[in-house]
Amino acid sequence: MNNRFLFSLLIIAQFSFTQEVDFDNFIKSYELKVTSDIVFKSLNNEIDELNLSFESQQWPVEILKYVLKELRENPIISSKITVQFIIEHSNKSKLIKIPVPVKEKYIIAFRSEVGFRDNYVEFLSDTYDFIMERL
Repeated sequence: MNNRFLFSLLIIAQFSFTQEVDFDNFIKSYELKVTSDIVFKSLNNEIDELNLSFESQQWPVEILKYVLKELRENPIISSKITVQFIIEHSNKSKLIKIPVPVKEKYIIAFRSEVGFRDNYVEFLSDTYDFIMERL
């Protein structure tokens, strides 16, 4: 009986050590993808610039909604995270990846109603500036 237990333990140990560990399953990557054609166009006139401006003003709002959803779904998030913001052309031929950091102060603030009201405008402004600097 003792030999069977030892043999079983060795087989299990051998099997467990030969398995590869997939760290992607342990660490969640935060990713938000939007589709845009305007960002890939040449800005030839004021109308093109206005169209890009109107569209890009919506991106921080989308990131905010995404972060709030993630915070509700995962209450253990307590420190800063980075959202991989991906802008993709409609025909999927081009894309831009911008890693957008979400500071710990915003994560803490968004967990409370008062903190949210006090910080969401600053978050939108910071995020917009960050994205536009990297385009």
